[in-house]
Amino acid sequence: MYKIVAHPGSAHKDDFLSVCVLLSTLGHADVFRREATDEDLADPHTYVVDVGMEHEPARHNFDHHQDSSLPCAFHLVMQHLGYHDSAMSMFEWYPHMSMMDVRGPHRTAEHLGVDTSILFAASSPIDGYILARFSDLSVLGRQDILYDLMKELGQDLIVMLEQKRQRLERLKKEARIVPVKQFKVIISTIDDNPKLSMDRYLTFLNDKRVVMSITPSVRGAGWELLRLGDNRQVDFRLLADNPDVRFIHANGFVAKTYSWLPQDAVLTLAAEAITEGAAESADL
Repeated sequence: MYKIVAHPGSAHKDDFLSVCVLLSTLGHADVFRREATDEDLADPHTYVVDVGMEHEPARHNFDHHQDSSLPCAFHLVMQHLGYHDSAMSMFEWYPHMSMMDVRGPHRTAEHLGVDTSILFAASSPIDGYILARFSDLSVLGRQDILYDLMKELGQDLIVMLEQKRQRLERLKKEARIVPVKQFKVIISTIDDNPKLSMDRYLTFLNDKRVVMSITPSVRGAGWELLRLGDNRQVDFRLLADNPDVRFIHANGFVAKTYSWLPQDAVLTLAAEAITEGAAESADL
């Protein structure tokens, strides 16, 4: 029987996600939130994360606090499990999570070129609630609802890595990049989770002239036309009188058609939503 030992007190994304992916890979393990003992550190059946002042993967000890050159414990665990490189390329949040944990919000904000208050304003009450519930526990066993949630979250993260990788390769092969007026548009007919890995595909393209994606809608039949990079020369409110369009967001950044129009027809709609003025595009 495996054990996982994580630090007591306030829980953070680092130790929480470390426990999640370990639960998903170990099968079953009891989780203890306390200081690690010498016996814990010496026992290879006990995974010690974010506590213990030791990074010894062979003995399954994954702390980073004793060495400022190490990334967060979650990254150390992901390296050990063989998922780190994929996570670095597939999850945009992944490298910044480690920076937040190791260097703090002020250095992270400086690296991202934003004010620290933006990071705090973007924090989620869902994160706060779940971490608070984990913080309240000293032992987490299979009888706890949070145990199943954490195990499923870890499984989802690992499965999502391969799904995103496969989708990115599929987008490279199947998506079309079409010139529309002075810009370019991505059009994809993949209807299963159509926007999966679209962010990674945009990074791969590295072309600021790509200002719109056209994909099957996930809410009813038809296409979804989405503005990318907040380029204000794309405004779907210009399509307000078009009988093929069933929905336009009040801020003009997304539109949906009634049906899956022929691609030439939906590209005509895309052209009608692009103004001819001076560029005001933001970075993608």
